[in-house]
Amino acid sequence: MPVSTNVKLKTLSYVILYVKDTAKAVTFYRDTLGLKVLHDSEGWVELETDGPTKVCLHGDPELKPNSTQRTCVCFSVDDIQETYETLKAKGVKFVKEPHVVCEAEGKTGKSADFYDEDGNFLSVFGYTK
Repeated sequence: MPVSTNVKLKTLSYVILYVKDTAKAVTFYRDTLGLKVLHDSEGWVELETDGPTKVCLHGDPELKPNSTQRTCVCFSVDDIQETYETLKAKGVKFVKEPHVVCEAEGKTGKSADFYDEDGNFLSVFGYTK
C-alpha cells in the first residue's frame, strides 16, 4: 500500500562516481564507454547519457581502495530547504545539511547528503537564487 508523502523528488539528475584522478577516469568514460563530456573542470567532470541523468566524476585524490564513498545518487528537487526539513522530520539523518556545491547562471546549487538504511550514499539537490 502506497504511503503518502509530501517529498517531491523530480528526477534522478546525477550519479556521482568518486575517482582518484578525474583526468585518468574521463579517458575511460569518454574513450572506452563513449560518453560525451559536457563539462570538465579540475576535480569535476559531467558526462552525458541518452536520458536526463548525468554521470559525474568527482575527484578525490585521497580516495582509498574499497572506500565506502564511491558512488552518490543525486535527486533534483524544487525546494532544497523544504525537502531537507521534510526528510529530517521523517527521521532521515543527514551527513550534511544543505550546502553550496556549485554556482551557474546566477543560481546557487545546494545539496544535502544522507545514507539510506543499507548505507547507500544519496543526495538531494536544488538551485536557489
